[in-house]
Amino acid sequence: MEFLLNSIIKKEEWNHFVLENGGSFLQSWEWGSFQQKSGKEVARVCVQEDGRILLTAQIMRYSLPFGKSYIYIPYGPMVSKNADNPPELIDFFVSELRQSNIIGKGIIFLKIEPDENFTPDLTVVGLNKSDKDIQARETLILDISKPEEELLAQMKQKTRYNINLARRHGVEIISIDDEKKAKETFLSLLFETAKRNNFRTHPEKYYVEMTEMFLNNRAAGEIFSERLFFARYQGKIITAALIGFFGGRATYLHGGSSDEYKNIMAPNLLHWEIIKASKHLGFSEYDFWGIATDKTDSRQKQKWEGFSRFKMGFGGRIVEYQGAYDLAFDKIWYNVYRIIRRIMN
Repeated sequence: MEFLLNSIIKKEEWNHFVLENGGSFLQSWEWGSFQQKSGKEVARVCVQEDGRILLTAQIMRYSLPFGKSYIYIPYGPMVSKNADNPPELIDFFVSELRQSNIIGKGIIFLKIEPDENFTPDLTVVGLNKSDKDIQARETLILDISKPEEELLAQMKQKTRYNINLARRHGVEIISIDDEKKAKETFLSLLFETAKRNNFRTHPEKYYVEMTEMFLNNRAAGEIFSERLFFARYQGKIITAALIGFFGGRATYLHGGSSDEYKNIMAPNLLHWEIIKASKHLGFSEYDFWGIATDKTDSRQKQKWEGFSRFKMGFGGRIVEYQGAYDLAFDKIWYNVYRIIRRIMN
């Protein structure tokens, strides 16, 4: 097997492999390019055998205090469905990664967060279960290939009622042609919601750059794209949602709503119309991107309880991910990092 670091593999080949093996947009070439634009170092690793791709991993470097950092593989690495021996492949990948120049000065550990299709046991190759996940451990995925009548039937009665309530009140689902105005409106509602619910957000620049790169990219034939949807009531935009499209899945990435007119239930109608639009565009799944369940940490569960209840009203299947695994390169600094993180949390 060959371990190719930032290899000559082309964007099209990379994305084809990720899509073919049911990968997440977080492992798409485009998402790596966005992370680079946002200031992160990104390395792309490929394992091949006889010219055939067996594994890809998009690795991002995150800064820590004291000049330290860690490297992170979100919903990866991607392993070929046709790999003969996935555990051996992962062992080779980790062994080669240890010796590569990716693990440079100041990097104290590797964090791997597998996606839902990943099966090899990471503990066998020296990784330990992490006490800190980055992505949500559970999400809700709706099969939107079903007829609309069936999708409505599987919803909770209250969700159907709220959809109809919003419609009766005259809520309109719209897009905003002026892209600058659309972004400003979305960000205003996003930060208003985050402040109201004490949610952490990225800096504004992060969302600006993301929408600049991906908004309406589908029309340009790009493999990952985003689209903004808005709900309007009495001439005022009161709810917004940013949806990502990759492979056969539409994903609810970010959203926000005004506290005004909250009894109108506009978010229910907004997401139902997004689901229908995604279905019309040919997507087969809708990922609500993170919920809290009985297995969720109690503090996070309390924080996420409201919007999780909202999401689960639409039905769908709960997907539970393995969570994160860490491999320490510098055990002393890794333990210092864990202690500091516990104190700060």
